[in-house]
Amino acid sequence: MIKDKFSLADNPLKYRNFRFFLLGHFISFIGTWIQQVAQVWLVYELTGSSFYLGVFTFFNAFPMMILSLLGGMIIDTFDRRKLLMLVVFFAMFPPIILGFLTQTGKIGFWTITFLGFLSGCFAAIDTPLRQVFISEIVPIKILVKAISFQSLSFNAARMIGPLIGAFLLSQKKIYLCFYLNALSFLPLFFFLAFFIRPSVSTEARSQPQSKRTAFKEALVYLKENSNLLVVLFLVASFTFFGPSLLVLLPVIVKQFYHGGGKEFGFMSSTVGAGAILGALSVIVRTTMKDKLKNLLAGITLFCVSILVISINHEWYLTLACLVLIGFAFTNFFPVANSYVQENTPSRLRGRVMSLFVTAFLGIYPIGNLFVGFLAEHIPVRLILAIYPIVLFFLGFYLINLAKSREKSII
Repeated sequence: MIKDKFSLADNPLKYRNFRFFLLGHFISFIGTWIQQVAQVWLVYELTGSSFYLGVFTFFNAFPMMILSLLGGMIIDTFDRRKLLMLVVFFAMFPPIILGFLTQTGKIGFWTITFLGFLSGCFAAIDTPLRQVFISEIVPIKILVKAISFQSLSFNAARMIGPLIGAFLLSQKKIYLCFYLNALSFLPLFFFLAFFIRPSVSTEARSQPQSKRTAFKEALVYLKENSNLLVVLFLVASFTFFGPSLLVLLPVIVKQFYHGGGKEFGFMSSTVGAGAILGALSVIVRTTMKDKLKNLLAGITLFCVSILVISINHEWYLTLACLVLIGFAFTNFFPVANSYVQENTPSRLRGRVMSLFVTAFLGIYPIGNLFVGFLAEHIPVRLILAIYPIVLFFLGFYLINLAKSREKSII
């Protein structure tokens, strides 16, 4: 008998805890993407500068660089469900303040930037915590599928959120975007409080210890498993030369196609649609024996798509490439995530995943700031041509290095 490609035994949705977590995660990120579109467009309208876009996104994600490692230690020490409830609750306040200031006309560039920085401080703990929490509500053997479901919900929100945001922008009600984001955190908080109870047995939490000792323990493990360290560097490289290019979408909309907020929202949703297809492609696979090979495929698809955009002048071909870019993202980050978690013991997972988040979201603001600076001085099409070439050769080298380190450990 031929086995189904996606059997019930492999389905994370059969776990009640995971279903509630996924639904809350989905709703909260609809709000996040609604706000993301509104913030970026508001900054561009206030400043008219791609450089200031880079400055804003840099400070918005800067806490990931300085707080993620501390967040990882906290995650490995305290009850992860209660900690997530606490973070989700306090994360509601910055968007409420932002909505009020925008509605009353008292908003400015540095106010938006400060509130974005404050939200980033909560996200520095929230993001790795959500990743690690999944391993407590599903068995580790189906972690890659669970993470892909999470990525699917994230990117479905990425498709829906910008459309709602674009509609509100067209109605001149941008402040509602921020209020909706604040409300979107409530379902996840409610589910964590009353329905979600970790049921998968895990190793004991780390005992409280000095920061130096805690970080040293994680670094020693990575030194002994150097293939993980190479993959973390690969994630950082992909982030710097990949997703950071999306900060140029408002510039591409205006310079290439003479569009506005509506077109920008549509382009963002198109990336989300491609990411959904990419997540589904991971979910329906029976197995993924060679994750490193899959990472190279994701990098290659992204690079080719960006190169086409750099030489293309047709709106619909650009949208098609954005679909492929979204597809590449969810064939890269969830797979890299699961590769790192599956090869890390639970007691160290918070700290190691905080490094993963730093390599992803911590490098993201640096990439945004740099590409925003470049866009002020050289043509955007030239940037879109150079970045993917550098990324492809760097990614090819790092993946082959990770394979060789993997074999040496075995």
